[in-house]
Amino acid sequence: MEMRSLYSISLPTERAEGDDRKTHEDRIKKNESCLNMNFGIISDKLYEMELRMAVLEAALESRGGGQPHL
Repeated sequence: MEMRSLYSISLPTERAEGDDRKTHEDRIKKNESCLNMNFGIISDKLYEMELRMAVLEAALESRGGGQPHL
């Protein structure tokens, strides 16, 4: 299963009172960037875990243990 860190993020579009348009857009861009970085990290970790499981399952099968029961 392939995972990518390309997630569509939708944040509220209303500005706080006193915020100008540029400040508001900058805050949204920073939030989107942080969320995308977090999703990227989670994606990488899931891929890492899937790879480790595949290696462990292959080692178990090579020893004649068959599929583990969960």
